[in-house]
Amino acid sequence: MSESIDTGITLSAGDVGRPERAEQARRLLTLLMETERAIYRDPDIASTYLNQAISLLTVTRHNKTPYKPRGGLASWQMSRIDKFINNNISNSIRTIELASLLSLSPSHFTHAFKQTTGMTPLVYVAAMRVKAAQQFMLCSTRSLSDVALSHGFCDQAHFCRVFRRETGLSPQTWRKLYASNA
Repeated sequence: MSESIDTGITLSAGDVGRPERAEQARRLLTLLMETERAIYRDPDIASTYLNQAISLLTVTRHNKTPYKPRGGLASWQMSRIDKFINNNISNSIRTIELASLLSLSPSHFTHAFKQTTGMTPLVYVAAMRVKAAQQFMLCSTRSLSDVALSHGFCDQAHFCRVFRRETGLSPQTWRKLYASNA
């Protein structure tokens, strides 16, 4: 299963605020992992899982309605927030700091941010930290503890909890599946 397959599902930093895309990717990954486990044990079940995955991909490919949040923050505001988060990924990032970047009160900022992304600023920051950690783990053999601390998590346990919540996998399992140097 090391071949690259064009699934039609591509996730980017902009998809962090699109929970339906992350859920589709998680569901697809689960189906494919179950297929791999069942392929020798019970080919009929493996075939069922594979058909479900194909159905999910077909629905995803044909459901191309653009995501347009109502109200919320402007794209330039989100760009400013993203740039700040990326530049400070290893530091503590508080909602009040993000709000002050846009000269908004923390309350107004949180409401507008959630309206734009579908999540709170702190959940978004955590998701961005996980994405950055994933990119880092693709080309690094540093310990998970080092990865956690260098990406703004207070410790490895916190990193593992957030990583699993975001990806459905532990960092160690993810690294074994995707990193070429693991």
